Amino acid sequence: MFPSKGGIERMTMEADFLEDEHLEAESIKKEHRRLTEQFLADVKATFGSPHGKRIFTFLLEQGGVNAVLYSKDADIYRNVAVHDFVVENVLAPVVTADEEIYLSIIRERAEKLRNEEDKKNE
Repeated sequence: MFPSKGGIERMTMEADFLEDEHLEAESIKKEHRRLTEQFLADVKATFGSPHGKRIFTFLLEQGGVNAVLYSKDADIYRNVAVHDFVVENVLAPVVTADEEIYLSIIRERAEKLRNEEDKKNE
């Protein structure tokens, strides 16, 4: 019991289709990897500079990353939503690219707060 000629052609077409699908998936994966690497390099170049750090700090402040989320009842949901959006869509990609960028901003902020506190205590 051998497959008919039409059955062999159908199996060949299915194999070709699967191979084409596999090649397309590999191509998509390569392109995604290239774009990710390019994005990470861009983040390092941009936010690694003093100008980029200031912009990044501004974005984090606007998103309330370091702010108290809870205030008036009506503002709680907005604050949490903005905070979560900024953390997931701004902070996370930068930390993925180079966590030292974010850590240096935190250290600079802590140093600034300590200096302000010292001036108050003098």
